[in-house]
Amino acid sequence: MLKKSVLLILLWSVFLLTGVAQPRMQSFDADHAAFSYFGRTDRSDPKAVRFDWPGIYLRCAFTGNTLEIRLKGGNRDYFNVFIDDQPVKVIHPATDSIFVFNGLTGKGAHELLITKRTEADMGMACFYGIGIAPGEKIAPSTVKNNRKIEFIGNSITCGYGAEGLSGKERFKPETENSYFSYASIASRAFSADYALIAHSGLGIIRNYNDKSKISTRLAPMPQRFGRMFDTDSVKKWDFNQWKPDAVVINLGTNDYSTLPHPDKAVFKRHYEQLIEKIVEVYGKIPVFCVVGPMTNEPCYSIVKELVEDYNLIHGDTKVYFAGIPDGLLNNTSDLGSDGHPSYRGQRKSAAYLVPLMANVLKWNYKDAEIRFDEEY
Repeated sequence: MLKKSVLLILLWSVFLLTGVAQPRMQSFDADHAAFSYFGRTDRSDPKAVRFDWPGIYLRCAFTGNTLEIRLKGGNRDYFNVFIDDQPVKVIHPATDSIFVFNGLTGKGAHELLITKRTEADMGMACFYGIGIAPGEKIAPSTVKNNRKIEFIGNSITCGYGAEGLSGKERFKPETENSYFSYASIASRAFSADYALIAHSGLGIIRNYNDKSKISTRLAPMPQRFGRMFDTDSVKKWDFNQWKPDAVVINLGTNDYSTLPHPDKAVFKRHYEQLIEKIVEVYGKIPVFCVVGPMTNEPCYSIVKELVEDYNLIHGDTKVYFAGIPDGLLNNTSDLGSDGHPSYRGQRKSAAYLVPLMANVLKWNYKDAEIRFDEEY
């Protein structure tokens, strides 16, 4: 086991890839075997790994006290950088950039984790690789999870506004953090790898505030499920690349948040078709149909009913309903930007969902991030 080290960032800086000469470093391109990618990525150019879904992350280990990260995002794209499990910087690579971290201390290898905080509307990302000092080494991460969960959702799953200071604060891209989504939190509780297939404002058939019962201007989430990129309807994802042990769907909030509501039968049919597609590509794995915490009726009863109907019709006992009460969150401490769950609110949702999933999956879990020792 590689020894974990204490981290101290003495200096960090960012340079454009073209324009500033850097001290000579060992360069490791994005196709190096040490890099592990999680989520839907395009590696057709092995030296430039592209992705846009929220929550995409990559891992590796390296030695030495200096690190360069070579990355590009969009104008509103933000990323978390963790070294040795500690958050060290939120980076904003609006163009091709090199982020330099100096002054890493401690013996042994460092663990690097980079996560995409923001969703596809904020930009397409491209990872080129890293640089470390001459003579130092790169290796695969020692973090090895044997469980996998895929989440299909909307803004709640994206972590929209999770770092906002109150429910009255307007959303800014900087306040979105998929790492603080209930989905990511639940996955960490289970020591599971995860993928987020999520886009703010979208529903099963009707997107937020659409004047029609069926949205046509922007494709609702089920139409995006087969995509490699959220923002590209042409490139298709190869489902053989990654097979989850379970899928969580949290959709319906936007369909029913404003009028006109979709027709119940049409909503149910499209939701059931999404479940059928999941079963087609992944097999009969557990599928959790979640409602909440930003909506209740009529979405709650309709999704519960369609789960019961689906299991009755298909003879399938692996589709489950999970209703997160809209009263779970309080307005003073649990809301971030635009009234969406803050990190604390997301933790509450994960705390509600994890035991239910654990009972079905027969998985143990850690409660450090979902335990509330303070006033609930």
